Parts: sequence; C-alpha cells; structure tokens
Amino acid sequence: MLRRLTLIFLSLVCTVAVAACSSSDTKSLSSGGIPGIGPNFASNSIYAASSSNNAVYIYAPNPQPSATPVNLIGGANTGLSGPQYVAFDAAKHLFVTNYNPAPQPGTNGASIQIYQTYAMGDVIPFGTVSGAGTSLTQPRGIAVDQKTGTFYVANVDPSAASPNELLVFASGGFAPTVISGNLTQLNSPTGVALDASNNLYVANRGGGSVTVYPAPTPVPAPSGSPSPAPTATPTANPSASPAPTPTPVPGLNIAPTQTITGLGAPTGIAVDANKNVYVADPDNGTPAIYVFAPGAASAAAATRKIVGASTQLKFPTDIKVDSNGTLYVADSGADAILIFAPNANGNVAPTVTLPFKAGTPIGLSLSP
Repeated sequence: MLRRLTLIFLSLVCTVAVAACSSSDTKSLSSGGIPGIGPNFASNSIYAASSSNNAVYIYAPNPQPSATPVNLIGGANTGLSGPQYVAFDAAKHLFVTNYNPAPQPGTNGASIQIYQTYAMGDVIPFGTVSGAGTSLTQPRGIAVDQKTGTFYVANVDPSAASPNELLVFASGGFAPTVISGNLTQLNSPTGVALDASNNLYVANRGGGSVTVYPAPTPVPAPSGSPSPAPTATPTANPSASPAPTPTPVPGLNIAPTQTITGLGAPTGIAVDANKNVYVADPDNGTPAIYVFAPGAASAAAATRKIVGASTQLKFPTDIKVDSNGTLYVADSGADAILIFAPNANGNVAPTVTLPFKAGTPIGLSLSP
C-alpha cells in the first residue's frame, strides 16, 4: 500500500543554555559537560518525561529512596507539549516524542524533539522532526538504533486507512517508511524497543499483545541537506527551514515474526542483551510487569511476573532494564518511578521508590 508523504520540516538549531550556571547550581555528576549546555551526566542517569509538566526530569544514577531530580529540560524554548516517551542515540542526543494532536499557540504540534548531549534547562531543541510529511499525529514510544541513528516511532493516525503505524526514520528525520496494514497486527502501538539483532518489539495497548518485526532499512534522506537556521539565542524562535521534497515511501504491510498474546493493555517494553523481553502492563486494573524469555508466545509463558499490592504498581507506562538486570518503571498512576531488583518476581516491593512530585511520569530512559 502506498502512502502519500508530503513535505517535512526539519529545524536544525543550536542548543543553548538559558542561563549561565556556576558549579554550585549545575549539580554536576561528573566533570566535562559540553554544549547542551550542562554537566556531564553519568551513564544510567534516569530521564523521565512528564506530559503534565511539559518537561523531562533527570535523576542521578543509583538514586536513593525519595531522591529528587538533579536537573530538567523544560520551558517555553524546549517546544515540549505533551512529551511521552524518550530514547537516546549513541551520541547521547535525547529524542522525545511530543504528543500534541491539537496544536495550540506556541506549541509545535506532534513532533520528535531532539536535544543536544547533556542539554538541560529551557533550551532550544538541537533538531525538530515535524510536519505533514512525517506522518506524526499521535506519537508514543520511540527507539533509536545505536549504530545507524535510525529511529522508530509508534504512531496512531486516525485519518489514515490503516491508522496503527510504526514510522521508520533514517538518521536526519526525513519522510519515514511506514509499517501499517492488517497483516501487522498493530493495535494502538505504544512502547517500542530494538534488540541487537535489529528486531523491533512493539507493545500493542489495544491488542493486548507484543509484536516483533525485522527492522526495515529506511529510505535514506534525499540529497541536499536543509539549511540550518541561524545561530539561536536562548530567547530566539527561528523559523524551520524546509527540507527537500521527500520521495513517497511505500507502506509495509508485514506480518510479525513473533507475537506474545494474552496481555491486558501493554504500554512499555524493553529488551536486554540476551533478548529477554520486559513488558509494563497496566491491564486496566491488575497492573503487572512481565518478563519473557526469547521466543515466548503468550502471557502464560512469562518467566517472571511482578504483581500485587506490595509492588506499588498502579498504572505502569514504561520500563527499562540496565546491564545488571535492575528494572526501572515509570508509573503514571503512582506518580512515581519504581526500581526493582534484578530477578524480582511476584508480590515484591521496589528497592527504591522515587515520588514524582513534578507531575506524572510517562516514558523513561537510561542515558548511555
């Protein structure tokens, strides 16, 4: 099926600090901060998006119970409007899905906002992917290929013949390859994850399932780069420069290579180095975290299931796992980030609870 893809606007602007910070107020986690402008946040810093506050909050690695954010990205210059899910590329650029299907004055509408390495404060995005040619309407989960910079976005487009979509953008953010259609089994796709073998995992909130696809190679950006906007100041509002007209990309109506069925309403997903799959599932009343071995086909095949009153789970929306197996869960019902020990199973309490006093967390990511 062919999708008509029109013009995309790619705004490439310099990311700048809103105010100069002394060493006493940046709360630096380590030395060597670079343009963003911010301190050099250490690996496994926790970035959590709050759609209610239009901000991304940054926590230090290995936080103690009730720790508060060490910094944030937020303010009028950031262009954040309903931020949902977040991901990093290999250069520590932060990608944020900006969910705003009904643009309001001063907002960018549905978009992907990209922030410079170590950005903090009220910064202008390093780049913005938006416009009709992107097909972005209701973006949710996002994953970035650390080798190629390709990024994958779960999207629902109510106006499309096949509204449930995965958008595959080549590095640079031009017109995406679109995965959609009846064979895909996509149904309100929400969370997205990518494994080391380029398999794409999708949590289908509407379908109560996880579907897996071989990640397609996106059509590369057309020759001729868009002209960057003039160097921005912290209060500037530069106009986006139009990218070259993209070539329409055929939609991919492909069947999944694996399906995990029997879930409630999964929203978040992560995959570890061994291809174990972690799913955050609010389940419309019985919230749980599932862990699946590679190749699992149903919820009944879960090797672990974190569920019960002691877990403090109320409405988990996203999940990440670090190299040690520690689980990080954004819970919008509990207004908290819940951290569970490796191998946690059953009705167990989190090892750390971070009350999210600044709004409601939706998506989270761990910095490389």
